[in-house]
Amino acid sequence: MNEAMNDAPQLRIRNLVAGYAHLDILQDVSLDVRKGEFVTLLGPNGAGKSTLLKTLFGMTTHKGGSITWHGKEIAGGKPKQFLANGFGYVPQGRCNFPQMSVDENLEMASYTIRDGNIAAERRYVYDLFPILHQRRNEFAGNMSGGEQQLLEMAMAVLRRPEILLVDEPSVGLSPQAITLVFNELGRLHKGGRTILLVEQNTRKAMDAAERAVVLRLGKVIWDSPTSALGHDDLGDLFMTGRVQEPSAHHVAGIH
Repeated sequence: MNEAMNDAPQLRIRNLVAGYAHLDILQDVSLDVRKGEFVTLLGPNGAGKSTLLKTLFGMTTHKGGSITWHGKEIAGGKPKQFLANGFGYVPQGRCNFPQMSVDENLEMASYTIRDGNIAAERRYVYDLFPILHQRRNEFAGNMSGGEQQLLEMAMAVLRRPEILLVDEPSVGLSPQAITLVFNELGRLHKGGRTILLVEQNTRKAMDAAERAVVLRLGKVIWDSPTSALGHDDLGDLFMTGRVQEPSAHHVAGIH
């Protein structure tokens, strides 16, 4: 595991219930994430994975339970509050301004920075993603899907968030672009950033992450190091919520 990790959870979720209006999607979710960890959320369609990320960015209706960040209760907050607390969010699908250049996209993203040197932050992300510096004068919409995904990650990283929430980054990308994106996610993680990833490509997700948390019907049913969960187990977990021979490392819910 990353050397930056320590024993105290950076993010602690307890008995979380959340959804949209009168529809509850998350049902009593409990989960810890420690500083510097790379955790992937897996599960069948409709399991609540993306809803959990959106809840951690204040984009759903909080119905109950607790979300603490460095010991501070933040459940029910608005996106700007999560942003201020050090959360970065990369939503599923294209979310850039295609008729603007890379540099203009980063300028738009920098409007969320109220303090500090905006020019320095843009240099920071260009140092992180040199390919974007090379493309800085190109329209975002003219770049490859993988490069656009990197731009959207850069827009989220501009504020130097402590934790990066990434939702389905491989959707619609070529195999080469997927490799590019996951290489960059790995580099961000090695730099000490905490990452919580939702990803449809389970093999890529499990190869990249240190822990796999499986959700089914809005509940955590499996939480273990990725090394303790075989790819063949995922089908059983997705369909039935259990595997035939559970690993000794399996902890359902929390550590």
